[in-house]
Amino acid sequence: MNAPLSTLEDPVPAPVTPDFEESLLKPSDLADPRLFSLIMRLALPSVCGLSIHALHHVVNAAFIGNVGPEAVAAVSVVFPIFLFISAIGHGLGVGCAASIGRHLGAGNTDEANSTATIGLGLAGLVGVACTVGLLIWLTPLLRLFGATPAILPPAQDYVGVLAFGCAFTLLQILCDFIVISEGNTRFSMWTLIGGFTLNIILDPIFIFGCNLGVSGAALATMTSQLAALAAFALYFKKSAGNLRVHWRLFRPTVAILRPIFSVGLPATLTTALSAITFTLIYRTAGAYGGEAAIAAIGIALRVFTLGELPLVGFCIGAQAVLSYAWGAKAPLRVLSATRFMLLVTTAFAVAHSVVILTFSHAIVGLFTKDPSVLALGTQAVIAFHLFFGLTGLQLVVLVLLQSLDKGRSAAIVSLAPQGYLLIPPLLILPRLWGLDGVIMAPAVAIALTVVIAGLFLWRETEALKRFALRGALSSDTPARSCSGPL
Repeated sequence: MNAPLSTLEDPVPAPVTPDFEESLLKPSDLADPRLFSLIMRLALPSVCGLSIHALHHVVNAAFIGNVGPEAVAAVSVVFPIFLFISAIGHGLGVGCAASIGRHLGAGNTDEANSTATIGLGLAGLVGVACTVGLLIWLTPLLRLFGATPAILPPAQDYVGVLAFGCAFTLLQILCDFIVISEGNTRFSMWTLIGGFTLNIILDPIFIFGCNLGVSGAALATMTSQLAALAAFALYFKKSAGNLRVHWRLFRPTVAILRPIFSVGLPATLTTALSAITFTLIYRTAGAYGGEAAIAAIGIALRVFTLGELPLVGFCIGAQAVLSYAWGAKAPLRVLSATRFMLLVTTAFAVAHSVVILTFSHAIVGLFTKDPSVLALGTQAVIAFHLFFGLTGLQLVVLVLLQSLDKGRSAAIVSLAPQGYLLIPPLLILPRLWGLDGVIMAPAVAIALTVVIAGLFLWRETEALKRFALRGALSSDTPARSCSGPL
């Protein structure tokens, strides 16, 4: 006889009295029964931190712009190199964070500590390898990415400094994901704010005061990364969180590496692929519409990213709840968290879409006064946001699959909007409709991605319900103390 679904509730622990004297450095309790409040406490600092990170690039570009056009061009040319390095860190971070969350939820603290240590060790080793590779093949790489004789010297100066900080970049990304995975998005946020503030202070000092130019910008960035790493090192040394990191735990095994790479590799490929697809979009737009089309597409992508960043930050912060709940064998808590995340992200995405679609012409006007760019940019912004209201679904499903250790499914969802569902329309539609086809290609990719994500959401939701039903009918697999409202 089947039990009614109304009885399929994970056991709810006794209410926890908040300790208001608790240090802000302490991570949130991922088993907190106040599920919706927990998600917001984790997600909002993550949104703020990611926004600060994006603002850092804008401010850095503004300072470099005052050096001269060659400096701006030099930094633009090397951007794909460091995007690829960041993609490696992002992949390792996502893979480690999802695995750590599951281990913590299952009560396997030792495995969580080992995963964190191994992730940091891999980041350091890969960072050193990147440094060596850049120093050996620096000039050929810069020429490959389009450095002309005029901008090659400043590009060499910029990369020549930052190359020594590859390990710092990767370690900072890993540390950030690790503290988020144990529920401490607040510390992550304050560390990013501190690094951003230090970078703002050092940029004018090194660039103009010391007359170092682009080398000064690179040195300021690397110094701020070192400061952030010092904060993370102090965090782990003082055992401020639940995780313990020690070099003696660096013993890579297949059991630990498999979930890291199964989830992390698709994340790395997605970030790296975005650089390739952006280049393809710009080149196609230029072929059909010239420089005005390239500028218009660039503006539309910036506006789109402006709305997408808060959604990404929200999902990164909330992922710890999903991973922990799945590790704790609390499927109904996973379902509840997923539904709430869908509600919040969809509400934000729809509101953002309405604002952008209503004031598209005025928004594009903030970036350009050129009539042709303004007209094309308005058209592109509208096209890019036709299905933006559903973008939250794709991002939530992605972190859900990562949390459930469904690496292959996560790869299918993550690689879709900027990969196999974008490139074919980008090659076919312009042949039919010219520049209009270029503008519509990303919208088509988003719409198709949402369909695929919806199918995965339905499949995983049904699987979680079946898992909950089996748990309710069996006394042999009790869920750990981790639940929330259905």
